Amino acid sequence: MRDSLLATVACREPPPPPAPPVSPPKAAVTPRPTGPVRWGEIEGRVRLTGTPPAPSTGPTSATVAHVCGDQAQDRSLVVGGEGALAHAVVSLQDGAALPAPETQAPAPVLDQKQCHYEPPALAARAGTEVVLRNSDPLVHNVRAQAGANRSVFNVAMPLEGMTLRRPLPAEPGTVQVRCDVHPWMRAVVRTFDHPYFTTTAPDGRFRLRVPEGSHSLVFWHERLPGASQTVTVRAGETVQVEQTWDVGALRQEAAAGKGPP
Repeated sequence: MRDSLLATVACREPPPPPAPPVSPPKAAVTPRPTGPVRWGEIEGRVRLTGTPPAPSTGPTSATVAHVCGDQAQDRSLVVGGEGALAHAVVSLQDGAALPAPETQAPAPVLDQKQCHYEPPALAARAGTEVVLRNSDPLVHNVRAQAGANRSVFNVAMPLEGMTLRRPLPAEPGTVQVRCDVHPWMRAVVRTFDHPYFTTTAPDGRFRLRVPEGSHSLVFWHERLPGASQTVTVRAGETVQVEQTWDVGALRQEAAAGKGPP
């Protein structure tokens, strides 16, 4: 009986090995381009055609006239010779998808000088800092708001030569800046989620160093309609661009408020 049981066990087939675990299929991976980034330049000029209106002016106050004069001029529109448009903001629409530039731009500076914010328009990276400076021997304050009057910061700057750094909102957009002490003082900061932006100089000129390829170049000024141009940049070359607005497109006041009262 014992031998019969052993023979029965010996004749049974061993159990099959366990099945290997099933791995999920690997997602297809799109190869990323390799090699160094090739760079080119976009160089151009922004102009206003036609005769621009004379800047509006308004009275200052007796307490600041010895430093700033008795009249303040609206600086939301600054036009030079041959219609050169200063302080227009130029940027790449596809900037967030591009590789980082070779060098990082310094933090923008907003100066309080002779009872004006200088420059009246800035461009900056969203979420970075702006440098605030008071070059006047007067008490100023800097009140910044974004969106529907959402406070960004509000700081007093009572001392000549005083400098502060304050963060800008993380979301790109437009920040309006005012001085409550001197209500004719105003500026605007245009912020981006990428580093490919600049503002025009007093002669209306600008320059951007960008990766080679096709780009949409966006022009912004708070008193003019938006505009864009498509440009193709080749490595080692400079593309020349000109953007013009007719004076008839000009809004009579800045988007967020008037100039001097």
